[in-house]
Amino acid sequence: MDWSKTKTIFIVVFAILNVFLFSLYMNRTNEYENYGVLGEASIEERLSGDDITYGELPETKEAYRISGELKPVSLMEIRELSGQALKVTEGHTLISELEEPAGLENSKGKLEFGEFLEKYVTNGKDYTLWEVDEEKRTATFFQNFDGNTIFYNENSTLTVHWNTDRKAIRYEQTMLHNLKEINEKKPLYSPLQAISALSRSGVIKPGAHVKDVELGYSPLVELTQTQVFVPTWHIHVELDDGTSADHFVNAVNGKILDKLSEPDTQEQE
Repeated sequence: MDWSKTKTIFIVVFAILNVFLFSLYMNRTNEYENYGVLGEASIEERLSGDDITYGELPETKEAYRISGELKPVSLMEIRELSGQALKVTEGHTLISELEEPAGLENSKGKLEFGEFLEKYVTNGKDYTLWEVDEEKRTATFFQNFDGNTIFYNENSTLTVHWNTDRKAIRYEQTMLHNLKEINEKKPLYSPLQAISALSRSGVIKPGAHVKDVELGYSPLVELTQTQVFVPTWHIHVELDDGTSADHFVNAVNGKILDKLSEPDTQEQE
């Protein structure tokens, strides 16, 4: 037997087999990708048929859950806060009464909170403005982690109050610390799928325009001192009557979150 020729034949056969298997793999991959595109396209067509429009959407595909602990109010930090009468409740809620009202208006007469947060609030840069209520004269801020907002969590909220002269007079602050990513990254529902879920359930009505979509976190598990948060899509919608609304969808399982104050303990893995 000519082993040299036999060896050559085997090499050629295996090379052909490898080419065949690679070609089969590429065909399967292309079929999967095409299926995904068609699936997204059908969502787009359905939303278009319902007269629901949207702008550019974020492309986040995976994210971690995060955990954090209730931050006790530090006496050392309190000593650094001047011009305020301070009170601590339950060990982690700071209530501040300003000795002199602090102006909040900028040169154009608009409310602006950056300077106030920097001067009067510990770690003020870690909060994002969520809502301004001119009637109640309050501004609500949510703590953020790595640029993403932690929505509606009473243990990571700052509320600023002002008087009729639009000068700050009081604030209440709670905060989380030791925030960190936990477990492995989770694949996320796309923003388009989240919008579609809201549309199918009737939460978003025909004629609505999705103004903005952002990824943040909402409470998943609340323990005595530690909390766990799940990636959550915040979808801000403008309605055809001129009003607006905010909706939230669990980005891991696609569940619509009606009451963010209640942890979504039924999340599927």
